[in-house]
Amino acid sequence: MNLPVPSPRARLVLVVCSFALALFLVFFSVRNAVAAYYLGLDTRAGYERAVRLEPHNSRNWYLLGRSYFYDFDEPDPVRAVAAFQRAADLEPYSAAALLDLAAAYESQGQTGEAGYALVSAQRVYPLSADVAWSYGNFLLRQGENNRGFAELRKALELDPKRVSEAFGRALAVEPDPSVVLEKVVPRSTAAYLPLLRFESDYGSAAVAELVWYRLVSLGQKVALGDVLPFFSALVRSDRPEDAARLWPEAVGIMGNPPPPDPPGSLIWDGGFESGVAGGGFGWLFSPASGDAQTSFDRSEKHSGQQSVRILFNGRKNISFEDSCHLFVPQPGRLYELTGWVKTESLTSSEGVRLKISAASRAGDIIAESGEIHGTQPWSELRVRWKAPEDAGLGKVCVQRHMSDKPGSAIQGAAWIDDVALMPVDAREEAPQKP
Repeated sequence: MNLPVPSPRARLVLVVCSFALALFLVFFSVRNAVAAYYLGLDTRAGYERAVRLEPHNSRNWYLLGRSYFYDFDEPDPVRAVAAFQRAADLEPYSAAALLDLAAAYESQGQTGEAGYALVSAQRVYPLSADVAWSYGNFLLRQGENNRGFAELRKALELDPKRVSEAFGRALAVEPDPSVVLEKVVPRSTAAYLPLLRFESDYGSAAVAELVWYRLVSLGQKVALGDVLPFFSALVRSDRPEDAARLWPEAVGIMGNPPPPDPPGSLIWDGGFESGVAGGGFGWLFSPASGDAQTSFDRSEKHSGQQSVRILFNGRKNISFEDSCHLFVPQPGRLYELTGWVKTESLTSSEGVRLKISAASRAGDIIAESGEIHGTQPWSELRVRWKAPEDAGLGKVCVQRHMSDKPGSAIQGAAWIDDVALMPVDAREEAPQKP
């Protein structure tokens, strides 16, 4: 659309105004570009130049304040306070500027001003995990533990990933882990599971047990693999009996428990139906190597939906022990280990067998079944074993001995299914009278 211009003078005014507007836009565009260039240098001098070019830009002041405050070589907390305050004045809704302002104030011993800045940040962003986290830690440093615990709990409700760090910081001022769990850690699987794993892997098995009871009390389903580190921690802490006692609780809260095992069996998931392998009182498979690979297989099974398949690549005459399961034997008790094995083209004179063992003062007490090799249909392996009176933790494994015959590199496949470890009835255990 063309607008008529009534006179040459009006046209001249319009041209001059357009030119001035263009110069104005060019000037600010160039200034913005130059300021952005200096910000990109990521140096204190660059930030100072950007502030001079754009003194009303909150971000420029904020970055300048960080260069003053977090510079390890030449920190300048006084100037940092001034820069952060200017950034907050220009952008009152910047929680980041207020948090760094609080940190700068506190570094100068100005705790009142720091607290005020943190309260201001909460008003600006009441649902910020970072704000609640900073305020909670500030309160703990001021000795206001209960208020600090409340803020840390709020931070974890918004973002539970920091639960292990929050738990450790709270323990530094309150040594009773039960109190910290009650006041700081939210009652949720999102908080309990990472804390359970951290305490199991790096902390205390006793503390992990406290977390465990709270996790179970929620009555919510969790993946069994997420709690296996806790049971491994109990075993490492010489508490296998406690691990075995608590294992049914883990099975009770898992999402898809496998079919029940034979009553009385000390082997959990002897049919490998759960698909869980990783330790605890479930099955443990070694990582795949160049000589053998262990995996679940739904194409072959003695019963149920799947079995475990072991593939040997035929390169070496290896000694193999894998697919292991821990158990806690009753001292002096006679047990019978059974399992079903199928083999296909399993070469050499030494195939696979089942092995059961437990440590004692006299050494490892071991019993082994016969072996199966070649190509065989599903066949039952069976062996009896008596636990020593001072029996420690027991273990059931699939084993293959190294053959003493030449050309015995093992190749082929074996499938294992329906493994059970049953106590032998006392009447059957007693010798028969002639």
